Amino acid sequence: MTLVSQTRSMPANASLEDIDYEELPASTTLGMHLIAGAAAGIMEHSVMYPIDIVKTRMQVVGSSVAYNGVVQALRSISTTEGMRTLYRGVMSVVLGAGPAHAVYFATYEHTKKILAGGQANALAA
Repeated sequence: MTLVSQTRSMPANASLEDIDYEELPASTTLGMHLIAGAAAGIMEHSVMYPIDIVKTRMQVVGSSVAYNGVVQALRSISTTEGMRTLYRGVMSVVLGAGPAHAVYFATYEHTKKILAGGQANALAA
């Protein structure tokens, strides 16, 4: 839903500040919640995967390679082993993250709707 279509469906006494950009519209279907959750999970894991690789390597006890920090580790891994090393194995994480986040997001939104008694944004922080 675009800003233009949101403003057309807004009540006359509402302003642009009343639009919650963190929330999907109340009319959003279960399928849309599943897609949004899957997309968010896939994006999050794809972006953070290189940092997770660095974290795992820094936690290895007894490794012959010692890193001084995250940036130095990223630089060292990418120059010695290549940039592709930072994304080796990401597909298995993405294949698991998509369905997991889809179910989590849809369950969260459905539970929130039940607890709010069907009122949109009643439980919003």
